[in-house]
Amino acid sequence: MQINTVELKNFRNYTNSTIRFGKFLNFIVGKNAQGKTNLLESVYLVSVGKSPKNSKDKQIINFNAENAKINLEFSCLGGNKTIQLYLNKVGKKAIKINNLNILKLTELVGCLNVVYFSPDELKLIKEVPEDRRNFLDISISQFNKPYLYELLKYNRILKMRNQILKSNNSNQSKIEQLALFTPQLVESAEKIINTRLNFLNKLKDIAFQIHQQITQTENLEILYSYTKPQNTTIKQDLTNQLNAALEKELELGFTTIGPHRDDIIFKINNQDCKFFASQGQQRTVALVVKLSLMEVIKNEIGEYPILLLDDVLSELDTSRQERLLNICTKYQTLITTVNIPQTNLDYTTIKIENGNVVQ
Repeated sequence: MQINTVELKNFRNYTNSTIRFGKFLNFIVGKNAQGKTNLLESVYLVSVGKSPKNSKDKQIINFNAENAKINLEFSCLGGNKTIQLYLNKVGKKAIKINNLNILKLTELVGCLNVVYFSPDELKLIKEVPEDRRNFLDISISQFNKPYLYELLKYNRILKMRNQILKSNNSNQSKIEQLALFTPQLVESAEKIINTRLNFLNKLKDIAFQIHQQITQTENLEILYSYTKPQNTTIKQDLTNQLNAALEKELELGFTTIGPHRDDIIFKINNQDCKFFASQGQQRTVALVVKLSLMEVIKNEIGEYPILLLDDVLSELDTSRQERLLNICTKYQTLITTVNIPQTNLDYTTIKIENGNVVQ
């Protein structure tokens, strides 16, 4: 995949700008607070339908405007395509693919595949399990639509099950109602867990190799918190766990077992990164995971997604910068930076000043 142009109107600090990208390495250069990160945000937004910053739509629109527009043109195996995203401060966003309106965000996911890394990605290692589950769900959904639909189905069943658990009905009445929803929850959960395990099995082998390529001394291991049982199926195991937890769940008022509670564990040389790795090591692991995701998606759909790197170079020494940039020459990469590092690689420079592209 390759982004050709992005047109921004009243998006953050961009009033009316068109940005053209090179085929491989693109350095988006400028001082702080000029709009470099905003440009990456716009690309991510038209890819998955929401901001990586979890900003509300009205926060993304320029202060002096009521509406904003992103128009992105890109090339992929399916040919040349366009995505237009319209925002306004009072209504819902509108999205068009090749000038045709789409009604659901699920239609957008997977059209333009991107992998995003920013300083905030340390939360993938350091923060709560929800951040790591979000990484799983967004990553897999980009190339596996059935997984996305199954995830939506699971969340609907989970919501209904939780409503039963926290209702004011008698426990006997709750148990009778749960008998209808628990088997549905388990069936959906099994599909989600199997897909996650399959994805992580592919990711971890690639991540091990890339991590060694960058660090040259450390071994990275990636584990899923749910261990597939040897003597029974996932479905039966989850059923047994939910039956055992029923009394506790009736007391708590929510479901305690299932993929909505699972986690990923990252280890360097057998030590949990969350507790024993330095911040530099944690940042490298998060970056390696995103680089590995590039390879997984390429293997799944036949072409590389777009790599978005926000302020990653400032945290790496010269040798790691060089090794990273060499990896990034395989696909289109957009890198924000204050200064372009010394390199013999071919690259395109996009200089940003106050939301404008300058020569």
